[in-house]
Amino acid sequence: MKKQEQLKNFSEEKFKRTFGVNRQTFQVMLSELEEQYRIAHKKGGRRPKLTVFDRLCIFFAYYRDYRTFEDIANDYNVATSTVFDVVSLVEDTLNKSGKFTLPKREELAKNPPELVVIDTTEVEIEQPKKGASNTIQVKRSVIQ
Repeated sequence: MKKQEQLKNFSEEKFKRTFGVNRQTFQVMLSELEEQYRIAHKKGGRRPKLTVFDRLCIFFAYYRDYRTFEDIANDYNVATSTVFDVVSLVEDTLNKSGKFTLPKREELAKNPPELVVIDTTEVEIEQPKKGASNTIQVKRSVIQ
């Protein structure tokens, strides 16, 4: 619950920087996941270690921050396979809801967007210079 309380104090800008979506979209995603969880666990069962909120945060940690499953698993004290299962479940649930899917390729071909923005910032990559001074030569001992 600590994380949920911290997020309430976030400004809209900081919330969007953290998760990549605005607060309203996050709440809609959370309600979709809670509804799916309620339907799946109608008959009861063991209480999960991760709340629905934690699952959504794990999903965003993986896709927004490009963190590894191992790193996320260490933060939430769960197994790496659990993080994989959570990311897969959240992704499938949000796709099945139909509210968060991107348009299909055919739809984009029929109705192309009016404005497309592409970031073409050039970043210089340092490459090693070729030459004898940069190579390390090692003497090989003669094997007899």
